[in-house]
Amino acid sequence: MPHFRQAYRALLVAAVCVAGMAAVVLLFPPLRILGESRAQCLRDKVQMAWFRGFLLILGVQVERRGRWNPNAPLWVANHISWLDVVVIGAQAPLTFISKQDVAGWPVFGFLASRTGTLFLRRGDREDTQRLGERMTWLLRQKRTLLLFPEGTSSSGETVLRFHPRLFQPAKRAGVAVQPVALAYRGEAAKIAPFVGDASFLPHLLQMLRVPRTVAELSFGAAIESDHLNRDELAHAARQTVVGCLGKGEARRQVA
Repeated sequence: MPHFRQAYRALLVAAVCVAGMAAVVLLFPPLRILGESRAQCLRDKVQMAWFRGFLLILGVQVERRGRWNPNAPLWVANHISWLDVVVIGAQAPLTFISKQDVAGWPVFGFLASRTGTLFLRRGDREDTQRLGERMTWLLRQKRTLLLFPEGTSSSGETVLRFHPRLFQPAKRAGVAVQPVALAYRGEAAKIAPFVGDASFLPHLLQMLRVPRTVAELSFGAAIESDHLNRDELAHAARQTVVGCLGKGEARRQVA
């Protein structure tokens, strides 16, 4: 039965990936004649529908706690898996900040590149500065961004240090930060983490075998950036995420 479920879901994933590629290649370019604002609105709707369809195929149930602040356009979340992007992206129109490696992933890298994802080359100061300027501009345009400030994924047992430099665009744009906490429960708590030298496709096939995945998504209180420097902002955001997760052990770690 697990093998049948995996095969059936794999076919559905293939179908939804083909649909996604068709959308970004055939549908998105002609939308430009509608004007950037209307085109972006339609692209956002297509992207959210794609994420929700993917969650349905994987049997992911999202349990949401709290509400996000519409006046806090920089979302910062702890990072466990590639699935985080799908879970959070299904909630609202977002532009994603991702490591450069993702651009090389089969299908998903192509889709990310064509839907406006901003890629970061770790260790490249010039590229980080370029990305920061782009993020600042988008935040000033009222675009909501999703950032994983740990810089890498973890097992979910702790929340790693949030890198302060990634919060500089919020300071420059004068916008609030929205902390987002994510946790996977049940069998998926052990399988969902995408860490170390894990490869995307084998990990996806593992996830396809899980009958049901529960993802708990919590929104903490937004943090104003006006009176905090970037180090204080990163620390406050991490502490809020830790508090939402209720991880006492992680809470004692120094950010």
